[in-house]
Amino acid sequence: MTLTDVSAATAVLPLPQPLRLGAMTVTRREYSAVRVTDDAGRAGHAYCLSREAPMAEIVRRLVASHAVGADADDPADTWDRMLRGSAIVGRVGLVRRAIGLVDVAAWDVAAQRAGVPVWQLIGESGDPRDAMLVAAYPSADRAPREVADEVLAQASGWKRVKISRMPDPAYMRELIGVLNDELPAQTGLVVDAGFGWRDADEAIAEVRQWGDIRLDWLEDPLLPEDAQGCARIRRESGLPISVGDEVTDPEVLRRLVTIGNVDVLRLDVIAVGGITPARELIAWARERGVPVSGHVYPEVTSHLGIEVETFARGGNPYDPAPTLVVGGPRFDGRVTPIAVPGLGFSLDPSRFDFTPSGRH
Repeated sequence: MTLTDVSAATAVLPLPQPLRLGAMTVTRREYSAVRVTDDAGRAGHAYCLSREAPMAEIVRRLVASHAVGADADDPADTWDRMLRGSAIVGRVGLVRRAIGLVDVAAWDVAAQRAGVPVWQLIGESGDPRDAMLVAAYPSADRAPREVADEVLAQASGWKRVKISRMPDPAYMRELIGVLNDELPAQTGLVVDAGFGWRDADEAIAEVRQWGDIRLDWLEDPLLPEDAQGCARIRRESGLPISVGDEVTDPEVLRRLVTIGNVDVLRLDVIAVGGITPARELIAWARERGVPVSGHVYPEVTSHLGIEVETFARGGNPYDPAPTLVVGGPRFDGRVTPIAVPGLGFSLDPSRFDFTPSGRH
């Protein structure tokens, strides 16, 4: 039994207002998606934030042909075929993201064929996982108290809530101070710097102006390749550090643990190449006692036995991905992976036009 088609599509959704994250300004969310089909008609799905890259085109031109004809029951072998077939351009970077999309959908197909959820197929449990809610993006036109109230209104029951950094130390000092005082005792706070500082000196100087604060971790202070800089921020600020969002090279993630001494490894399952390499990295981190936190895509990360990140599912101004997804895990402050065969979600066909890329 083989995979007979890999189709790709893109959907673009505007945001109600621009978001500022580190050096980036986001005015819309563009999502790329794939549908992988086997010769019995089963379909697996995956999606990702394209970050304005031509992900669907990369899937069609550089990846799909290596997956078509592969064993539908062996997604790890399919991943190897895709990596080797595109190795001249794709061991890291955008092609690896495209491989990740197809790999996730291939695991969806394989688990459906086995009649079990993906978490069971890969040897994880179906127990509820810790979850982190991306709760607010501060902006200069909103007072710290207003942003804090937005976070507090959502915080009950969550293990962690996350806000983004504003490049205004006085603003952050006030906002974090309110949240440290008023968040529920069981709910930790994360600040996402979005790779916003140029170097450790700049980061340490600004964080010191935030005052005596408590964070579960400071996320992505520097570009992930600067493992030594991350280690220095951790050492001199006294704050726990997490890094790894958007990283496509597993060796960069390993250096963050071995050189950067990060307290939490962030893992983007699509960017790193899919479930196949993600499983290896999660096992590697567990051997070293380093927790792993997933970067968005909760429909997938909920199967991997790691902490799950999500935006509010009932509508939020920051990430409209939940409007694209049909099905998926259950959230109640924690997340419970779905107990149906496969990944347990599909994509709204009215949002994505999956044009077949070719058949055997």
